[in-house]
Amino acid sequence: MIATPDSGVWPLFLARMILGLAISLAGTALAVEPFFAPASTSGSIQVQLVPTEVVTPGGNRLVTFGVPFPRGSLSVAGLSTLRVLRNGVEIPAHVDSMTPWRHRLNAALDGTSVRVARIQITYAFAGTVAEPITVAWGGPARVLDVPALVSARSGWHTVTSGSYVAADNVQEPDVYAVLPKDWLGMGALRGTRNAPFDATNLEARDNPSTNAAIEHWPAYLEADRAAKNNFYSLVNQDSGAVTVANQCHYKTDFEPWLYDRAASMFALYFRSGFHASLREAVRASDFYTDHVNASGFFDLKDGDTKYVYAENLAYRYWLTGDDTALNRLAAIVTAQAGFGDNWTPGTGFWTERHAAFKLLANQISYEINGGSQASAVSTLVGRLVAHQNGANGQIPQPPGYVDGGLYHLGSQHDGDWADNSFGASSWMSVLVVDAMLRAYSTSEDPAIANFIRRMGNFLRASTINTTDHGYDNFNGPLALPRYAMLSNGSDGQVDASDVEHALDVASGLAWANYFAEMTQQTDSRLAETAEDLYFTYDEGVNFWIRPNGPASGLPAYRVSPWRKYGWEHRVSGGLGWATLAATATQDALFENGFD
Repeated sequence: MIATPDSGVWPLFLARMILGLAISLAGTALAVEPFFAPASTSGSIQVQLVPTEVVTPGGNRLVTFGVPFPRGSLSVAGLSTLRVLRNGVEIPAHVDSMTPWRHRLNAALDGTSVRVARIQITYAFAGTVAEPITVAWGGPARVLDVPALVSARSGWHTVTSGSYVAADNVQEPDVYAVLPKDWLGMGALRGTRNAPFDATNLEARDNPSTNAAIEHWPAYLEADRAAKNNFYSLVNQDSGAVTVANQCHYKTDFEPWLYDRAASMFALYFRSGFHASLREAVRASDFYTDHVNASGFFDLKDGDTKYVYAENLAYRYWLTGDDTALNRLAAIVTAQAGFGDNWTPGTGFWTERHAAFKLLANQISYEINGGSQASAVSTLVGRLVAHQNGANGQIPQPPGYVDGGLYHLGSQHDGDWADNSFGASSWMSVLVVDAMLRAYSTSEDPAIANFIRRMGNFLRASTINTTDHGYDNFNGPLALPRYAMLSNGSDGQVDASDVEHALDVASGLAWANYFAEMTQQTDSRLAETAEDLYFTYDEGVNFWIRPNGPASGLPAYRVSPWRKYGWEHRVSGGLGWATLAATATQDALFENGFD
């Protein structure tokens, strides 16, 4: 563990101590929180309808949106009870099922409940501010049914303000439907549950001087604040004083799109319920799709499959009801087919990152289309499991061999370690964990649970404590995930900049710990290392806040490189939930502010 902290660290340190005690008390005999949120066969949620600047009071507007449901909540027949209410009075609505809950391994669960329902209404605003409606289900049948679906794009317009101008040809809904963060946190869209933002984390950007003065927030609130505040830098809304040269050039530069810029913004929305993040995510996804060519590649980085993403398309489809969001999905899956994921020593180029995005694209296609895509996902999962198992003896196990990594030759990984040595990348492996988590959400495959648990052993071993971390605001050693570790545990490649992957690797370890507890193979080192890495990240947040930056034309909330937002926050939304869900005392922890 990290050395005893000074007085300024005590609030965070005490939180860690309590969590550590909970972890130690959990034991192998105590159950974890279920992976899936409980079914909600009846209930209601309030949805905020937020008009854009094209909406005028009194005029009818077409509003189309999706509502996700935990598995087992509603059958297709049960959609007849889904009603839309305004001030307690039912209004006419079209309702259909966009996507069912699929299951690759259990036919009894495959397609038997609705995952995302589409709702379409015509709505007139009294003014120019958000107005609430209620979506209810499981009660009386819908009386004012609208049988025909109109193209959702009939209620969209060309964006002419903010992050895009008319020449960018980006489209967005006239009206956004914003769902409650607690409902989004149940994980029906992401596939994994999360802990929603606490009530004090408001939508507006925080004052950087205030946040810079707060050395540590309790539990995981530091990451939550950074996810929000860094988002504003990402869309060039940090400060009006930031010069053009220091802004994020996402319209012309491919780098900000790595790790799926749009999906990362959707991930923020899923935890916050913020309208701003939903709107920018939809806009970014529409821009991205416009720049995916017929071959499935992102035209700002044509031919490179690590920029080929399906995830953001699914979220735009599910949240806006826009069928055109899927126009490039098949091409994206085809583009990913060009990467040879079936690893052998003679494969040639191979990285965990490429394998992860290939699995993720096929998994998204399966979730939406079902059918033969189930076989494709099963094949990709099976190859990754076989690789971790040693690829039929093709990966040697020298003295000190560390189980869990997807070891491959340095020559296959752009020479990032010795060509003839077997190694693996810590933070790229987290991308695989993320894709495998998604595959688990539609299979509950024990092989995936075991894969993620064993990957945690590799991630733990790849983490070292060092003073060579680059954070001049902390003098002691910090946990740092080595970029590459050889199969015997020695350095493959290590650099001070690896410290910037503390949050994502911590997330991978938290999920490994969750599955270790689920399968009664407790290893307390997994949770301990995750906490050490989160402490590192916590220190790093303050390092990157520069309240006086705008005076020099720089963002106050710095994101460097721009792609860092994606590698940190797209995969880490479930960190807090997974950590607490793995302990038997989670309810008490949530009640005491660990949310």
